[in-house]
Amino acid sequence: MNNKTVLVTGATGFIGYHFCMAAVKKGYKVVALSRNAMAARERLPGVKVIARLGELPDKQSISYVLNLAGESLVSGRWNKTLKQKFINSRVDTTNELFEYFKAKRSYPDVVVSGSAVGYYGSSDDSILDETSEYREGYSHHLCSMWENAASQFQLLGSRVCYLRTGIVLGRGEGALARMVPPFKFGLGGEIGSGKQWMPWIHIADQVALIFHCMEQENISGGVNACSPNPVTNAYFTRALGEILSRPTLFSMPSIIARVIFGEMAQELLLSGQRAIPKKALETGFKFNYSSIKSALECTFHS
Repeated sequence: MNNKTVLVTGATGFIGYHFCMAAVKKGYKVVALSRNAMAARERLPGVKVIARLGELPDKQSISYVLNLAGESLVSGRWNKTLKQKFINSRVDTTNELFEYFKAKRSYPDVVVSGSAVGYYGSSDDSILDETSEYREGYSHHLCSMWENAASQFQLLGSRVCYLRTGIVLGRGEGALARMVPPFKFGLGGEIGSGKQWMPWIHIADQVALIFHCMEQENISGGVNACSPNPVTNAYFTRALGEILSRPTLFSMPSIIARVIFGEMAQELLLSGQRAIPKKALETGFKFNYSSIKSALECTFHS
C-alpha cells in the first residue's frame, strides 16, 4: 500500500474521477481541490475535498500533484472571451498551485500537469513524438501556456511531466458520451475528409500512464498520452459503427462543421495529429489497449 499524498485539480472530470478512484484503491491519500466541494464529495468517496489550498494543514506533505483543472473546450461556441477563459482557467490554477508551494517551502516531488496533443497544432500524416516540432495556432498557444506555467515547478526542484492527451475513451463519459448518441440513431459518419488523425487512449491506460509518470523517475517533460496506434477519423467511424452495429452512411462536410461549430470545428474536428507515445514506451509503459477495436470492445462489451 502507498500512503503518499496526491493533490488533484480537475478531480471531478472524466480523467480526474477515474484517477482518484484508482489512487484510493492503491492506498494513496488523495486530496481534491474543487470549486464545488459539496458536489465533489458526493462524486469522490474516500477522497478529502478542499475548496481552497489554504484548507490544507501547514504540515500536510504533498508528494504528487496532478493538475487537470480547466474549462472544457466543448463548453460553447468559441469566441474571444471563451478562448481566454480556456487559458485563464488552466494557467491561473497552475500559477496558484506554484505560488502556494513556493510560499510553503515544501515542494511536491512530482507534478503531472495537463496538456493535449493539440500542442503540436494541425498536422498531416507525419508521425509526431515528444521531440517533434509544432505548428502555431490556438491549440498550440493554449497548451504551451499551460505547460509553461507548470514548468515553474522545476524551479522548486519538482520533476514535471506535461500530459499531452489525445481523445480519451471510456463508457458513459468523455468523448464517447457525445459521439455515441448519433451513431445509435444511425446518424454516425465521417467528419470532413475523414483523413484527419485521431490520437486516442482508453481511460484505463490514461490512468495507468499518470501513475507511470508519478512513479518512474526517468520520465519528465512532454508525454504523449495516446495509444501507439492512432487512427484516422474514417477508420474510427467504421470501428465505432461496427461495435454498435449501426450504419455509418452519414457524413458532415467540412463547411457544415465550420458553420455549426465555428473555429472549434477546425481545431478539434477537422484537423488532428498522428501522435505516438514514444516516451511512454521507451520508459517501459505497457498499454492494455493498443488497438481501437480492443478499446471499444472493452468499453461496450465488458
